[in-house]
Amino acid sequence: MTSAAPSSRPASAEARSVPHRAGRPASAPPRADRAAGRCPTARALAARGGPRPVPVPAAASGGGASGPRFSGRSTYEYAAASRARCADRAGDEYDRPLHIGPARLDDPGDLLAALPAMLGFRPERSLVLAVLCAAPTAESAVIDLVVRFDLRHPGTGAPSDTETVAAAAARVCARPGVVGVLAVLVDDALSDGEPAGPQRIPVFGELERQLASHAVPVRGAWAARSIAAGRPWWSVTGPPRRGRIADPGASAVTLGRVLDGRPIRRSRDELTALVAPDDALRARVSSELKEARGRAKDRYVAAAQRGDPAGYLRGELMTVLWLIANAESGPGLEARELAQIAVALRDREVRDSVFAVADTAHAEAAESLLALLTRALDGADRAEAATLLGYFAYVRGDGPFAGIALDAALDAEPRHSMAALLHTALEAGMRPERLRDLAQCGRDTATALGVDPAAVW
Repeated sequence: MTSAAPSSRPASAEARSVPHRAGRPASAPPRADRAAGRCPTARALAARGGPRPVPVPAAASGGGASGPRFSGRSTYEYAAASRARCADRAGDEYDRPLHIGPARLDDPGDLLAALPAMLGFRPERSLVLAVLCAAPTAESAVIDLVVRFDLRHPGTGAPSDTETVAAAAARVCARPGVVGVLAVLVDDALSDGEPAGPQRIPVFGELERQLASHAVPVRGAWAARSIAAGRPWWSVTGPPRRGRIADPGASAVTLGRVLDGRPIRRSRDELTALVAPDDALRARVSSELKEARGRAKDRYVAAAQRGDPAGYLRGELMTVLWLIANAESGPGLEARELAQIAVALRDREVRDSVFAVADTAHAEAAESLLALLTRALDGADRAEAATLLGYFAYVRGDGPFAGIALDAALDAEPRHSMAALLHTALEAGMRPERLRDLAQCGRDTATALGVDPAAVW
């Protein structure tokens, strides 16, 4: 998806069945999860009835002569923050220590400076909304969610449809406990310090109208040509106000992200490049796939002859986990090994088991390998790798990258049910910790095969 608006592809909250592709030889017997038409992780997410609004306290926020007061919270596109903290993965949910306390942002220039850290990259030609929920004190509110939409189509530069953008924003913001939104327009087509009102920025006028229909007030709105230290910002609503953006590198929210080991990209394009097809690598891996498939068939036949067909899956999973560990400690994997992983992931039990790695100390290594696989594969194989990659990014709190990876999965395989489920959850703002159950499903699947993903390293 682009950040501009919800994807035009359908993304149902219920799993859609996908014809199984032959990763295992055709002679392999059917299994119960296929008879049910869904893998265990898909059933787990679908059983929850899809994404639901996240309840927050029901008090109010306020402003003041110096502008609204609000606390910085970990944020990401189309997803809810896990705690009212700056560090994206801080708190009990992730068993990580808090590096710093909640950041107070008392000036619009501070808010704009914090946006790159909140999103993970510097927004350009964007509408960014900070969704507010109640805070313990009446004079402040907490940023519960940050969403970003493209003001222009990234490929053509044509303006985004204002009604589509506003409707998408209203759907995300109209949730229980929301006490208002703060809006920031970042567009280099604006003149520095020009009086930007609803009539000058049509998307904002439409946004106000759509949010008003859901009783969600816009409590502050500002515009800037770019997010950089010293660049001017100006108010879009209310009394005319102007100021300068604080240094993004000195923001307390930036400090939390840096201490948590998370890079801030110069632009969203740097994230899309992480999953862009590598034609040379793709050609090398493609040339190995046929032989990798043949070797997998031989292993399955040998396991079946031993009367242990599940041993085939157990061996495939063990190999994938070993290759993840090898990629973490070695110089990298060859095309032959990448092809072997791609063939193994065609089996749902192996694919589902890999979800469990997101809850281990090897999650970062696995995510790097999945990004490499996404660049190296095409078609349904690319979709499997990109879906796993999107999940790993999602549960560690990187919503923008999760959306990009899931987009890549659905572009490669539009009917991929798990990618569609995760995509829907992300757009609806489901919190990362609620997706941790999928890792448990992965552990259950691996355990059924006789493998403990946390103990084989």
